[in-house]
Amino acid sequence: MNIPNKPITSGQSTTKELWIGMVEVRAARATDILADAKGAFVNLVTWTSEKNEFKNSAELVLGNLGLLVVGIENPEPVSVRREKAELEDEIEDMVARAENNPNAIIYGTFHTWTRDDA
Repeated sequence: MNIPNKPITSGQSTTKELWIGMVEVRAARATDILADAKGAFVNLVTWTSEKNEFKNSAELVLGNLGLLVVGIENPEPVSVRREKAELEDEIEDMVARAENNPNAIIYGTFHTWTRDDA
Protein backbone atom coordinates (compact mmCIF):
# COMPACT_ATOMS: atom_id res chain seq x y z
CA MET A 1 0.00 0.00 0.00
CA ASN A 2 1.33 3.45 -0.90
CA ILE A 3 0.13 6.87 0.22
CA PRO A 4 0.77 9.90 -1.98
CA ASN A 5 2.67 12.64 -0.21
CA LYS A 6 2.37 16.39 -0.72
CA PRO A 7 4.12 17.67 -3.86
CA ILE A 8 7.73 18.69 -3.37
CA THR A 9 9.11 22.01 -4.62
CA SER A 10 10.03 20.66 -8.06
CA GLY A 11 6.38 19.93 -8.75
CA GLN A 12 6.90 16.18 -8.50
CA SER A 13 5.33 14.16 -5.74
CA THR A 14 6.84 11.47 -3.60
CA THR A 15 5.06 8.33 -2.55
CA LYS A 16 5.29 7.09 0.99
CA GLU A 17 5.26 3.39 1.74
CA LEU A 18 5.69 1.29 4.84
CA TRP A 19 9.33 0.88 5.84
CA ILE A 20 10.95 -1.27 8.50
CA GLY A 21 14.28 -1.07 10.25
CA MET A 22 16.07 -2.29 13.37
CA VAL A 23 16.86 0.64 15.66
CA GLU A 24 19.58 0.60 18.32
CA VAL A 25 18.77 2.79 21.32
CA ARG A 26 20.37 3.93 24.57
CA ALA A 27 18.80 5.82 27.45
CA ALA A 28 18.99 9.59 26.93
CA ARG A 29 17.57 10.14 30.43
CA ALA A 30 16.22 7.94 33.21
CA THR A 31 13.56 5.71 31.68
CA ASP A 32 11.63 2.63 32.73
CA ILE A 33 11.78 1.31 29.16
CA LEU A 34 15.36 0.06 29.53
CA ALA A 35 15.47 -0.28 33.35
CA ASP A 36 19.07 -1.41 34.10
CA ALA A 37 19.89 -2.35 30.50
CA LYS A 38 22.73 -0.59 28.68
CA GLY A 39 20.77 -0.42 25.45
CA ALA A 40 18.35 -2.24 23.18
CA PHE A 41 17.39 -3.10 19.64
CA VAL A 42 13.80 -2.61 18.49
CA ASN A 43 12.03 -3.08 15.15
CA LEU A 44 10.17 -0.01 13.90
CA VAL A 45 7.59 0.33 11.11
CA THR A 46 6.49 3.68 9.69
CA TRP A 47 5.38 5.42 6.51
CA THR A 48 8.23 7.12 4.68
CA SER A 49 9.76 7.66 1.28
CA GLU A 50 13.45 7.57 2.25
CA LYS A 51 16.02 6.63 4.92
CA ASN A 52 16.46 10.05 6.53
CA GLU A 53 12.73 10.40 7.04
CA PHE A 54 12.69 6.92 8.62
CA LYS A 55 15.43 8.05 11.01
CA ASN A 56 13.52 11.23 11.88
CA SER A 57 10.39 9.21 12.70
CA ALA A 58 12.42 6.81 14.86
CA GLU A 59 14.03 9.71 16.74
CA LEU A 60 10.63 11.33 17.28
CA VAL A 61 8.80 8.38 18.80
CA LEU A 62 11.73 6.85 20.68
CA GLY A 63 12.96 10.24 21.89
CA ASN A 64 9.56 10.74 23.51
CA LEU A 65 10.30 7.55 25.48
CA GLY A 66 13.59 8.99 26.76
CA LEU A 67 15.70 7.03 24.29
CA LEU A 68 18.51 8.11 22.00
CA VAL A 69 18.77 6.52 18.55
CA VAL A 70 22.34 5.24 18.20
CA GLY A 71 21.98 3.49 14.86
CA ILE A 72 19.57 2.00 12.37
CA GLU A 73 20.16 -1.30 10.59
CA ASN A 74 18.64 -2.20 7.23
CA PRO A 75 15.95 0.48 6.83
CA GLU A 76 13.98 -0.50 3.75
CA PRO A 77 10.44 -0.76 2.40
CA VAL A 78 8.42 -3.61 3.90
CA SER A 79 7.79 -4.86 0.34
CA VAL A 80 11.55 -5.27 -0.19
CA ARG A 81 11.98 -7.05 3.15
CA ARG A 82 9.17 -9.47 2.26
CA GLU A 83 10.99 -10.40 -0.97
CA LYS A 84 14.03 -11.43 1.08
CA ALA A 85 12.36 -13.38 3.88
CA GLU A 86 9.12 -14.18 5.63
CA LEU A 87 8.36 -11.62 8.33
CA GLU A 88 7.97 -12.70 11.94
CA ASP A 89 4.47 -12.63 13.43
CA GLU A 90 5.26 -9.59 15.60
CA ILE A 91 6.43 -7.63 12.56
CA GLU A 92 3.41 -8.68 10.49
CA ASP A 93 1.22 -7.42 13.35
CA MET A 94 3.09 -4.08 13.39
CA VAL A 95 2.64 -3.74 9.61
CA ALA A 96 -1.08 -4.56 9.87
CA ARG A 97 -1.53 -1.93 12.59
CA ALA A 98 0.25 0.71 10.48
CA GLU A 99 -1.34 -0.04 7.08
CA ASN A 100 -4.39 2.19 7.45
CA ASN A 101 -2.75 4.96 9.48
CA PRO A 102 -0.45 7.22 7.43
CA ASN A 103 0.85 8.78 10.68
CA ALA A 104 1.78 5.46 12.29
CA ILE A 105 5.16 4.89 13.90
CA ILE A 106 4.97 1.42 15.43
CA TYR A 107 7.75 -0.15 17.48
CA GLY A 108 8.03 -3.72 18.69
CA THR A 109 9.69 -5.53 21.57
CA PHE A 110 12.83 -3.99 23.07
CA HIS A 111 15.64 -6.58 22.99
CA THR A 112 17.97 -5.34 25.73
CA TRP A 113 21.50 -6.05 26.80
CA THR A 114 23.15 -5.38 30.14
CA ARG A 115 26.86 -5.50 29.24
CA ASP A 116 28.97 -3.20 27.12
CA ASP A 117 32.11 -4.95 25.93
CA ALA A 118 33.36 -1.92 24.01
